[in-house]
Amino acid sequence: MAVHRHVISGKTETSDCVIMGDLRHFRLLIEKLRLQPGLEPLAESIRIQVFPAQGTLEMSLCRTPSTWTELPVIMGILNVTPDSFSDGGRYLDPEAALNHALDMVRHGAEIIDVGGESSRPGAQAVPPGEEMRRVIPVIEQLARAVSTPISIDTTRADVAREALKAGATMINDITALRGDPAMMDLARESGCGVVLMHMRGDPRTMQSDTAYQDVVSDIYAFLDERIEVCLDAGIAPDSIIADPGIGFGKDVRGNLRLLRQISEFRSLQVPILVGHSRKSFISKVLGEGVDHSDEGTDAVTAWAAVNGADLVRVHDCLRARRVRSMIRSIEVAT
Repeated sequence: MAVHRHVISGKTETSDCVIMGDLRHFRLLIEKLRLQPGLEPLAESIRIQVFPAQGTLEMSLCRTPSTWTELPVIMGILNVTPDSFSDGGRYLDPEAALNHALDMVRHGAEIIDVGGESSRPGAQAVPPGEEMRRVIPVIEQLARAVSTPISIDTTRADVAREALKAGATMINDITALRGDPAMMDLARESGCGVVLMHMRGDPRTMQSDTAYQDVVSDIYAFLDERIEVCLDAGIAPDSIIADPGIGFGKDVRGNLRLLRQISEFRSLQVPILVGHSRKSFISKVLGEGVDHSDEGTDAVTAWAAVNGADLVRVHDCLRARRVRSMIRSIEVAT
């Protein structure tokens, strides 16, 4: 352990502390800190940062406890849009959307994320009424058909409110509850789960500025601040998920750095979601089109799984489930 040189003499009241050791040393440190008055939060913070996910995720969704026993939780993407980058136009028909959602559940989806407005780079906004027309019938039918939690991918409080009435229990907001002044109150009053994502600008402008002083530190600070705002507003801590926003206002290098250091976001002390599926940075790394990015998506899913991501948001739930099963089998091998 390294501290300021004046700590031993008492000439400084505070000091940063650099702790070094192997996992055995950290386990011992955590046990000792837990026995010290007032240091239990520090022990828990170190545990969350150093050790991978413990295998379960517990959340409160509309004030109902929800537990997942395998991590990362698989969130299946259902785009009810004509212009999404991967599957735009395939599921505009409510029956086609419902059947695809049911297929995803059968293949391993543990949350279904329903969106009626594309957030791909350069996407244009759609009227709220049109967004509702696309998603509400699908959510209503899906909620009657399965017990799988449903998330509404929207930035609008009016759309989210109707989605919650229809059976959704989570809001996935790419503006981190900044896009609509009414969204924060809705999240607090409903008790729904909330995904807070980092994005610069909006989908039309987000790729115009991808320069950061330090992409990991800057996005960590943003998410930390948004979590505090939500907590201060009365949103329950076990209802919050943080998403660093892979592909939203980042260049290829920025996306790769976020993934390489994704475990650092665990110290935010909320579940971490990685949304990487079929995004353009994968195609650029591999030199392939979006139709040939599933292998790259699988690689990122595996990386996220072994580096502490609590949820992954994907198009192909069967592939994600197989990746997770393989990773976990390796981890428990003796």
